Amino acid sequence: MISYKTRIYYDDTDAGGVVYYANYLKLCERAKQEFFLQNGIDLFKLHNEGVLLVVSRVNAYFKKPIYLGEYVEVDVEVSEVKNASLTLKFNLLVNKEIRATVDILSALIKDSKPIKLPQSIRQLYGK
Repeated sequence: MISYKTRIYYDDTDAGGVVYYANYLKLCERAKQEFFLQNGIDLFKLHNEGVLLVVSRVNAYFKKPIYLGEYVEVDVEVSEVKNASLTLKFNLLVNKEIRATVDILSALIKDSKPIKLPQSIRQLYGK
């Protein structure tokens, strides 16, 4: 598991100063990229080789709002691995309080076809 930490800025929020619901996914995407980089997997390099990790399904639960100016910590871990896909679980916390949870199922594809997850990604399950 890794944690990605950031502050909430104006462009993350709606007119009421609350994180806009779609921006929770942006926070998760940034945390996902950091998760892979910190585990030695360069998604940017894979992308340049034509290998893409594409989102297939998102399940989000918004428990409490996250507000302008708050510091959010996004914890990331692999919750499931299949042949050509994996599910990442994200907990978005403010002061150690879970404000939202997001599960994202992603598939690995090349030339628009699913491909088997490499061992480097498979071994992240259970870390």
